[in-house]
Formats: sequence, structure tokens, C-alpha cells
Amino acid sequence: MLSLSGVSDASDLTQAGLLGGVILIAALVVAPLAGRLRESEALVRQRDLDLANLAELSQYIVERLRESLVVVDEQDRIRLINESARQILGAEAKANALLGEVSPRLLYLLTMWRQNAPATDTVGGNLLAVDGLREVRPHFAPLGQGFPLPVLIFLEDLTALDDRIHQSRLAALGRLSASIAHEIRNPVGAISHAAQLLREESGLSESSRRMADIIRANTERVSTIIGNVQQLARRETTRPERMPLAEWVGDFVQEFTSTGGHEAGQLKAEIPDPDLEVRVDPSHLRQILWNLCENAFRYSVKAPDDRVELRIGRLAGSNRPYLEVLDRGPGIDATISDRIFEPFFTSRASGTGLGLFIARELAQCNRALLVYEPRSGGGSTFRIVFADPQRWEQG
Repeated sequence: MLSLSGVSDASDLTQAGLLGGVILIAALVVAPLAGRLRESEALVRQRDLDLANLAELSQYIVERLRESLVVVDEQDRIRLINESARQILGAEAKANALLGEVSPRLLYLLTMWRQNAPATDTVGGNLLAVDGLREVRPHFAPLGQGFPLPVLIFLEDLTALDDRIHQSRLAALGRLSASIAHEIRNPVGAISHAAQLLREESGLSESSRRMADIIRANTERVSTIIGNVQQLARRETTRPERMPLAEWVGDFVQEFTSTGGHEAGQLKAEIPDPDLEVRVDPSHLRQILWNLCENAFRYSVKAPDDRVELRIGRLAGSNRPYLEVLDRGPGIDATISDRIFEPFFTSRASGTGLGLFIARELAQCNRALLVYEPRSGGGSTFRIVFADPQRWEQG
């Protein structure tokens, strides 16, 4: 129309035609590319959905694993933790929490593992679960390359593992107790009877009477130990009693000092909570504590001013009552500290290797846990953690 009216010439039509052709060609070329882009976009969305589903599935699986898993990044911050691990480390163990704030002990073990150019998956150290009744060993696995690096931590419940092998140990203990009961009970009974006859002798000096009383007291103790070993092997029902721990410990200190031939004050009790109560079989607790105190005196008390301490209290995390035996001896070498509760294991040529094993077994019979820790500043700490006082069973 513009050309017919003389406003435009024929060259304008040519340019318009060329432009239209270019646009048409461009549209024909871009159309397949646009289709491919739409397909690629749909594929990316599908893959994102698949990855999200896989991540959700992985999280679901990890959360429901019976094994306890924690993933820690290079800044020692928790990135992933499942429910089983939270039950060990506590409710504060959540994603993005600092490991040192949740469990300083676990952070220390992780740091030691990193510093020693990891050739194994553990440094051999253990920690206690937040409930105070489970001993846990962490195993470490690096995730990726470089240093520092993210780490996968597997928390192994040693208490549960021990429970699975107790049956074989107790079978061996049962055979042992059956074979020695007759051989020991008769001589011990004869010694006790002789001490009683000696005690009744007229004209006996006061010091001799005291010696006779000590003989009788210790023969009765041996008989009790034999009975407890047999009871342990048969897994008979314990006779727990609800009792004030502070009063019981006071009586124990007096008895141990007088019958053991120790100086007054060498066994000292620290009792910040005189009203603390526990539920336990008194004869079992006496045997456990006697064994621990004898070991502490044997290895740490070399001079009259040396002390063994007893300390009672409650665990900060679980409020469970505990009783500790602390000394300033040489402690236990880290290479054997994990084996001290094994039957027949001993570092002394004259030892039997049964004392600590029986002590831990008696503790477990009373739903308690006996653990060892090196004492800060040197020495040893043996801790008896009693069952939750808020969940006592009627016995």
C-alpha cells in the first residue's frame, strides 16, 4: 500500500521480506533447541526430586539403624546423627551442634585419633552414655581427603556386647565355683571354728582376742565371697534393699580400717549428700567395695599419709547415684585398661584375675555398672553407678 501510494519504494519490501525470512529461519532453528531445553529442565527437576527422595530415604534408614552413627564436619560440628546415637550422647546432640558442647570426652577421643595419623579406627578410649549405665567405644572413619576432614563416628555399646558373651563366661565361672567350693569351705569353716574356740579361752589377752575376732570376720567374708560366686554363676535372684548410702559407707570405712590393719584416716569418705539412697544387695556392694579398696591400698598406699578416698554423689546428666573409689597410685596402663574386667586377666604374678570380674558381675546383678577411669592428676577412679532411683523395681 505504501509503495502504491508513492510513500515507499520497492527496496523496502525486499528488506521486509528478508527480515521475515530470517525470523522464520531463526524460529525453525530455535524450536528444536527450545524443546531440548524443556526436556533438559524436566530431567533436572526429576533428578532433583530423585536426589531429594534418596536423601530422605538415606535419612530414614540412618535414623532407624540400631547402630549409633554421628557425622562430624571439619569444624567438629555435628552434621548428621541418628536416634540411637542421641540416646547415648543426650538430647542436646542435634544437627549443627558443636561436638565439644555435647560430649567433651568424645571430642577429645576424636582429636587424639586425628593427631595420630589414623591407621586404626579407634584410639582405645571409652566414654559413658548420658544415662551413666552404658560404656561406649567410638570408632572413626574419614570421609574424603585432606586435613581436617569430616568423620563418620560409630558408637559401639560395649555393655550390650558384654551381655552377649556373659553366658560363656558364667558357664566357666560356674564350673570353677563348683570345683573350689568344697575345697575352700571346709578349711575356712575349720579356721573359723578354731578362732571361736581361741576367743573363748580364759586368760586370753585383749590383743589375742582382737586377732581372733579378725580371723573370724575374714573367714566369714571368705565364705560370703564363695556364696556370691556360686550365686553369680547360677544367676540367683539378688536381695536388694533400699538403704542410705552415706550411713552404709561410714560403717564400711570403720569395718575396713579396723579389720584390714590400716591406719585411721587412710580410708577417707567424702559425703556431700547424706540423704542419698540406693537400692542394692548390701552383701554384694560390700564385696565389690572391699575388692576395690584392697586393690587401691595394694597399689597406692605406700606411706602413712597416703589416702584412698570414697566419694558419693549423683551424675549430672542422668541424676543416677554413684560411689567412687579414688587413689593416687600409678594408675592402669592404657594398653590393658580395657581388659581389667576380663576373667583371669591380671598384671600381677600372684593374682587370680577374678576380683574385678566378679565385682563387675555383681554390680550388673544389681542393675549397676562398674567402670574405670584414669584420675585427673594421676591415679585411678573406679565408679559404681547405681540404677536410676526414680525407676526402682519392687523387690
